[in-house]
Amino acid sequence: MPFAVEMFFDENADKLVRQVWDDLARAKVNAFMIDGGYRPHVTLGVFEGYTSPEFESELRLFTEKRGVFSIKFDYLGVFPRPEGVVYFGAVVTGQLLSIHGEFARHFAPLMMGIRPYYLPGSWVPHCTLAYGLSMAAIPSVVEQCSRVTLPLAAQVRQIGLVEIPKYREILACGLDPRDSS
Repeated sequence: MPFAVEMFFDENADKLVRQVWDDLARAKVNAFMIDGGYRPHVTLGVFEGYTSPEFESELRLFTEKRGVFSIKFDYLGVFPRPEGVVYFGAVVTGQLLSIHGEFARHFAPLMMGIRPYYLPGSWVPHCTLAYGLSMAAIPSVVEQCSRVTLPLAAQVRQIGLVEIPKYREILACGLDPRDSS
């Protein structure tokens, strides 16, 4: 089973993304995120394995020195193949690239089988709304998701380690709320 390191949002942003997931499920368009038990997130990296417990203790240290920070989603995007994904795209800021770059540099020696989409220079920070879509299903999902008023402001409050694709949270580390940017 692969693993991912994900950034989780404040309550308001989490609730809004879950509402989109619920709307897609009720419309019988896509329920992958709900059925999988996911939390709304932006993924920093996906990989086939890691060195435990060293990886987990390093993730705790990585998050301890970080404050809560803002992220803004201002567009709807599509990865048409092979996964068929519709997502909220994050504004790529220096801070976001810095966190991702530091994560990649620090954890590369501890991860095995890193997925190339998540490497620096290839990473597209996003929050998945629907996954596993056929090309024919994408337009209706985009139409449904475009009803959300953007931009969506979120605060990243936690960084966690999860097992995927059947979601299992292994570790979630809170960021310092006093040190926000």
